[in-house]
Amino acid sequence: THPEGASPRISRKRIMPLIFLLATALLPALGANLNGKYKVASGGKFDVPFNTDYASKGYEYFDVWAPEIATHYGEVFWTSQGNQPLPKNIVDRFDGKTIAIMGYEMDQVMVQPTGQPGVNPELDVSVPFNWAYNHHYMFWFVSKFAKMQQIHADPEDVQAHGSPLRWVAMENEEAAFLADPSIPTSQMFSEGNGGESRKSFHGYPKGFAQLLQSPTQWHLTPMQIDTRNRDCGVTPKDIHNCTEFVPGPEPKQARYGRKPKGKTNYSGILECPCNGRYGGDPIFYPDAKTKIITHDYQVKFGSTCSLGQGVHDFDACFSAAKSAGLNATSFKNLTTSSTEVPAGCSVVLKDGVATVTLNTNRDSKAVCSASASQPMTGQGTSPVGVTIEISLDEDSGSFKMSRKNKGLYCEQNHKNVLESFVMATAADSDAQKSLEKCESYCMSNESCGACSIDCSLGSLTRCQFVAVPECGGFREWQGRIAGDISLKTAIGNATITLSGPAGAWFGAGFNATAMLDQPYALIVNDKGVIEQKIGTCGTEAQHCPGTQLSASISVLSNSVVGGVRTVKITRELHGATPDHYTFDPKVQDTIPFITAVGRTQTFAYHKAHGPTVLSFAASGEPLCICDVGNEGQLCETNGTDCSAFTKRCAPPGVGSLLEQQNPTCNSRQYSGGLRCCKHKRIMLDADQEIRPELLRYHMKFRFWFQEYKPANTTKDKNAKPSHYNLPRIYFQTESWAGEYDIPPAFPLKDLPIPGYPNWPVDKPTPGTTCTGNCPDGADCECVHTIMFKTTANDYRLIYAGGHCHAPSCVSIELYRNDTGHEMELLCRQLPLYGKGNIKHDKFDDAGYVTLPPCLWGDDDGLEPSVFLPKGTPLVSIKKNKNTHTGHFGEMASWQMRGVNF
Repeated sequence: THPEGASPRISRKRIMPLIFLLATALLPALGANLNGKYKVASGGKFDVPFNTDYASKGYEYFDVWAPEIATHYGEVFWTSQGNQPLPKNIVDRFDGKTIAIMGYEMDQVMVQPTGQPGVNPELDVSVPFNWAYNHHYMFWFVSKFAKMQQIHADPEDVQAHGSPLRWVAMENEEAAFLADPSIPTSQMFSEGNGGESRKSFHGYPKGFAQLLQSPTQWHLTPMQIDTRNRDCGVTPKDIHNCTEFVPGPEPKQARYGRKPKGKTNYSGILECPCNGRYGGDPIFYPDAKTKIITHDYQVKFGSTCSLGQGVHDFDACFSAAKSAGLNATSFKNLTTSSTEVPAGCSVVLKDGVATVTLNTNRDSKAVCSASASQPMTGQGTSPVGVTIEISLDEDSGSFKMSRKNKGLYCEQNHKNVLESFVMATAADSDAQKSLEKCESYCMSNESCGACSIDCSLGSLTRCQFVAVPECGGFREWQGRIAGDISLKTAIGNATITLSGPAGAWFGAGFNATAMLDQPYALIVNDKGVIEQKIGTCGTEAQHCPGTQLSASISVLSNSVVGGVRTVKITRELHGATPDHYTFDPKVQDTIPFITAVGRTQTFAYHKAHGPTVLSFAASGEPLCICDVGNEGQLCETNGTDCSAFTKRCAPPGVGSLLEQQNPTCNSRQYSGGLRCCKHKRIMLDADQEIRPELLRYHMKFRFWFQEYKPANTTKDKNAKPSHYNLPRIYFQTESWAGEYDIPPAFPLKDLPIPGYPNWPVDKPTPGTTCTGNCPDGADCECVHTIMFKTTANDYRLIYAGGHCHAPSCVSIELYRNDTGHEMELLCRQLPLYGKGNIKHDKFDDAGYVTLPPCLWGDDDGLEPSVFLPKGTPLVSIKKNKNTHTGHFGEMASWQMRGVNF
C-alpha cells in the first residue's frame, strides 16, 4: 500500500498546457468535463435544461491524483491519505487572492507507470465502481491560514462514523491577520460522495461558488471496498474482462443470506455485512462468537415495554418471571393470543401466586399497570443467603420534582407531550428558567410524570423542556444542564426487611452489579444498621468499606431466630442526598442488588458475595416483563476484541429509526454497515481465502474554478461580488445514526432476518409497505420508507444532493411544512440506474446509481430559490425497494449548500 504521507503527482506533461489553459480559459477546446454530460433537477422538475458543461462557461480547471490505494479482494480502505500540495501554479496565482470553486468531478484510475499518477494522464484507465466501490469520501482544501488536524470525536458524532478520531480543518495563528475574515480558509467537498459520485453533478449556478483564500493544500479520506473478482483480473489490460459483473466470494451474512438467483449487478460485500471475521450474527455463525448477546429481563411498571424490548419467547418469558424477584410463593404459566392481555410477556401477582402469560398477539393494545392503587412489594434472595423484601407505600397525591444528572433525556420525550417550554436563548440561565417552568407545570398537572430536555429543534444548545406523562427509559447524550430530566416522584415510605446469617455482618448494595458501581448499601450486624456508599476507593474499590452516609432510616426491629438475623427498617422513598437511593418504580421497577456476608460482626472485607434481583408488583395488577438489557457485543472471531454501542437514533415523532426498531441503532441488532467495515478489514468469512492479487489505483479529482472579485463599493455602494460563498447545510434522514438498514420485506420460513430474528413470516418488516399478493405472489412489490423532521435556519438553498448507497433507491424527497406550505415539495431526487452500456459510456456500470442534484438560481432551466426562515419545518422522506432482499448500511443524508440572504 502507498505510504499515507506520499505526495500526489501533478502531470509534468500537463504543467505547460495547464498554464496555457489558465491564460486562455475561454477556449472550450482546451477543457472538457472529466466524466461527460450530467443531469440535474430543480424543485420537482427532473432533467431540466441546465448547462452542465463547465468548459463552455469559460471555467478553468486543474487535476489532482491521490496517493495509491492497493487492496486485496474484499478489503476496506478507509483512512486519511495525508496532506497534499496543490499545483504550484494554483498556489502562486492565488496567494493573497480568492479562488472560486465552481464545481468538481471525481474518478478512480489505474495509472501508467504504476504508482506514478499524472505522468501520462492520457493513459489513465477508469476503474469501474463494480471493481472498487466508492462508499464515500471527505475532501478538503485548506489555505495558508489553516491546517488539517485530527481531533477526538464525540461518540455521537455521525460524521466520525464510529471512529474515535476525525479530521477537521482548523485556522492557524496567521488567520488573525486575514484581510477579509468573511472568506473561508478551508472548504470541504463531500456532496453526492458515494457510488453515485462519478456521474452526479457537483457544480453550482452562476454567481455561487465555494470560496477559499490563498489555497495551499488538499486532504482526502476515502472509503473504498474492493469488489473485483480476482478471476477476472485487476490490471489495466483486464478492463474488458467480465464487463458483465461476476461476483466473487461473499460471506454468509451478505444480502441477508439470500443469494441472488441468476445474474447480479453488484457485490454483497459493498454493503459491509458483518461476517465470520467480525460481528457475524448467530443466525449464520452460531459457534463463531462474533456476536455475543446477553439478556437482562426486568418487570416493567408502565404501559408497555419499550421498542425492541418485548419478550415473545415461551421459555424466556417463564424463566424471566421466576428470576425477576417477585414476592411470590408459586407460579402459574399461560399462553394465549388475545386482545385483552398485553402483548408479549406479562405477570399478575395475587395472594402469593404469580400468573405469567405469554400473549402471541403482537397487535394487542392492552397495557400493563401504569399506577398502583395499593402498596408495591418485591423480594429477592442471593446465593449467599441474604434476603431483601421491600414494600413501597406512597402518600396519595403527594409529589415533588427530582432532578437527574446532566446527560440524560427521556426516551418518551416526544410521546403525548403535554406542554413545551422553549429556551429564550442558548444561555444556561435560560435553560434553568425553562426547566423551572416545566417543573411548575408538571406539579400542577396530574397527567404529567416528568420534564425532559428535547433538542430536536435544530440546535443542541438552544433546546426546550417538555412535560410528558411518562419518561420511559433514560437515553444518554452530551447533556445540557443538571436536571436534563426532572421526575415527578411520590412522597411516601419504603419498608425494607433484610435477613442473613446472625453470626456476622451482612449487607446489600442497591442498583448495582459490582462494588465499582458505588451503590447505596445497607450494612447489618448485631449493633444495628448503617447506610454506606461502597466502592469509593478508586482502583481498590473491591477491598474498602467506602463512605458512611448520614442516617435516613428508622429501625423498627432487629431479631434473631434459628441463626438468622432479620431487621425491619423504614425510610422515605426519596433519597436524603444524591448518594441515598431513591425509590421510584416508574423509573426503576426492577432493582439489581449485590449482597455479601462477613466473617465477624465488624464490617470489613467479605467472606462471600452474590447477586440478586427484586421487582415491584401490586396485587392484581398486570406488569410487563421486558428484555431491557439485551446487549450485543460485536467481536472478532472466537469472542475477542469485542465492543458494544447504542446510537442516539432519532425518537418517534422526529425520525423513523427507533420507531421501526432499526438494527443500526444498537450492537445487539446490528448486522452490517460501517461498524463492521473498518480500515484494512477483509469483508469475508474466516474460512474464505484472501487472494494475493492487489488492485492498484488512485482517486482523481478535477476542480473547475474562476477568480473571485470582491464588490467594489467605493464606486457603487450597491455593487455585488462576483460570487457568493456557499456554506454547507447538512442533515440525515437517518438521524442521528449515520446509516440505517433496509430489511427484506418478509422473513423466509427457514431464514430469519438478522436484527429482527423473531419477526413473523407473513408480516411486513417495520417501515415496509407492499402491494400485490405478498409475500409470495409474482405481483408483490414492497418499499421501505424512513422519515425525519428538522427545521431550517434562515437560509436559501442553491444546491441539494442526496446520498444513497444501495442499488435499490426509489427516491429521496425534501419538503417544507409550515403554515400555508404544508408538505410543499422543495426537492425530489430520482436515481438513474446504469444499464451496462460501457461501450457507449465507460461509467455506465449496470445497476449503479446516479443522483441528479437539485439546483436553484437564475440560470436557464432552474427554478428560483426560496428563502426558508428560521424555524421552517422540513420533512425528508427516503424510499427503497426491499421486496426480496435488504440492504445494510444505507444512507439518506442531505448534502446541501446555500446562502443566508
